[in-house]
Amino acid sequence: MFITFFKIGCLAFGGGYAVIAILQKEVVELKQWVGNDELTDIMAISQTLPGIIFVNSATMIGYRRKGMLGAMIATLSSILPTFFLILLLTSVIWGFTDNVIVHKAFTGILLGVTALILNSVKKTWKTAVRHNSDIVLALLATALLLFTKVNVVVILLLMAGLGLGKNLYLMRVEGKKNGAN
Repeated sequence: MFITFFKIGCLAFGGGYAVIAILQKEVVELKQWVGNDELTDIMAISQTLPGIIFVNSATMIGYRRKGMLGAMIATLSSILPTFFLILLLTSVIWGFTDNVIVHKAFTGILLGVTALILNSVKKTWKTAVRHNSDIVLALLATALLLFTKVNVVVILLLMAGLGLGKNLYLMRVEGKKNGAN
């Protein structure tokens, strides 16, 4: 577990959204520690908690696998690469931030991170969107995020309530269909 989360931590450029694809590959497909739906739930919870999404997710997956010890190992191993990288960057690159070549390299990294985030959106979309109403909710959340100043937590709580209501309604409709047969 330590090696897995340390490795992901080394590759987690761009933060939580960029790491979703890597987490999905490692902990769902290769290790089979959690399922796709469970990872989606973990990522949703991780986004609502304070802190780094990847570290929160690693902590929950570690806890799920090995209890409190697993949570501690997953948390430590997920933050170590960033800790070492910050030490290195601070001591080596700090004086070169105005350098054109360094600036262009960071622009390239940002483009790569954008691709990782888009890939994560695609994979999350496949898991989360199952009905046309899910598309409406996703578009509503996106519009609220982009075009209003509504707090992200309020939007997440609103979407949780709307999603719960939608799913309860769909369960009720399914129950009526099954009862009629």
